[in-house]
Amino acid sequence: MKNKVLFPKIFLLLTLAVLISSCIKNDNLIEGDAKVRFFQTASTDTTQNFYLNGIQIGTPVAYNTNTSYVVVAGDAAYNITTRNINTGVDVAALGDQTFKIGQNYSVFYYKEKTGDPAKLKVYTDDVKPDLDSAKLTFLNLGYTLGSSVVITDSTNTAKPVESTIAYGAIKTFKVKVNRNMKFAFKLTSPTATNPPPAVSRLDSLNINNGRVYLILFDGDKKGELKNRIISAN
Repeated sequence: MKNKVLFPKIFLLLTLAVLISSCIKNDNLIEGDAKVRFFQTASTDTTQNFYLNGIQIGTPVAYNTNTSYVVVAGDAAYNITTRNINTGVDVAALGDQTFKIGQNYSVFYYKEKTGDPAKLKVYTDDVKPDLDSAKLTFLNLGYTLGSSVVITDSTNTAKPVESTIAYGAIKTFKVKVNRNMKFAFKLTSPTATNPPPAVSRLDSLNINNGRVYLILFDGDKKGELKNRIISAN
């Protein structure tokens, strides 16, 4: 008699466990959601407010900053717009964008040249980590630089490996972080008024295995190279 009562209870508990686990996802998203964050990368422009279908998302975004990820409904169509702070006029717009369920996205407010109108660009973020290495995504949006950026991996000091990234380009590397790993950055065409800048190196002090990073290259109003390291997970 005890077994007849016990077995239905065990079956019920197992069923509930399966149902609960099916609702939980590793990326902390409720099923049906996506995540999006917003960047202001135009050094010659002011603080921006971002909107999805006319609804402001997050707080105003100053140059060289970004919002955290915001959860939105996935597989829905969005019109993305942005406005200068404290104005009601759209500066840039990007229509009919779909954020897929379970994906992460970054929206960039950027320019191609000084004096050009601002634009919006959407990238799909790869946030899946590898436990034994760091995933580094380099993006060059430095429209004031007038030059591509050279990435130098000096892990092997005898034969450092160089990779050039042009404006608007994106490159991803998977590296095993160790104390000898160092990435340095410079412009391909430095000038007398724009010499090789002192840009922070990337090494084992600021990145770790098992993490995903965006390294954003930018140029300030003077055309000097800047870089930001942004964790994505």
